[in-house]
Amino acid sequence: MGKVNLIKNIVSNKVVNFAEIKPSAKQVPGTVKVMEPQDSFKRACECVAHFDDSKTTVFGEFPKDYVDVEEFMVEAEPEHYSRLLKKLIPAKPAHMMTSQTLKPSYYISHLFSHGKGQGTEAVKSVVTKSLNDTRTQGRVTIQSDIIDGKTSPSGFYYKLGFRFANKDYNRIMQEWLEQGGKKENAPLLTGLMYLPKENIHHCLNY
Repeated sequence: MGKVNLIKNIVSNKVVNFAEIKPSAKQVPGTVKVMEPQDSFKRACECVAHFDDSKTTVFGEFPKDYVDVEEFMVEAEPEHYSRLLKKLIPAKPAHMMTSQTLKPSYYISHLFSHGKGQGTEAVKSVVTKSLNDTRTQGRVTIQSDIIDGKTSPSGFYYKLGFRFANKDYNRIMQEWLEQGGKKENAPLLTGLMYLPKENIHHCLNY
């Protein structure tokens, strides 16, 4: 028996055996299937995304249309001795802090592309769906991770208009783009990226 590829779907928490999947005649490799959380993989060559309203706490610099900001009071802490640090920790007065939670958006959890332009068109399909959804109004997020240990997809996403919530990361990406933006030397940066409203037109026309 030949080797069977098993991939765990983090959206539905199911393991899918692609060898057992019978493709539909209507499915085209590289097209996007925007998935709700209860859906599962249909093909290996797809953009897997779902509507997300989990109000995930995020850190960094996000535009106002992407996050809800909430202030909360942190109680005062008395002076105490830390056995872990082996020193006296000074008292801290009560103070206000803020937290950020993501507004409803479409989250791209996986992007599989096996041909030129397929990944781009898949992302565009998710952006279009988000634009047509009154709950999200064009908000799309994606996690940029190094999969093969050698390259990062952050360059691809940056060219499409996605940005990190870290201005230093964005500065590095912009410098890379100005120097030619070649895939083989794309900065190995990872993290959550989002599509700013002002970059939606650029993304859809890329």
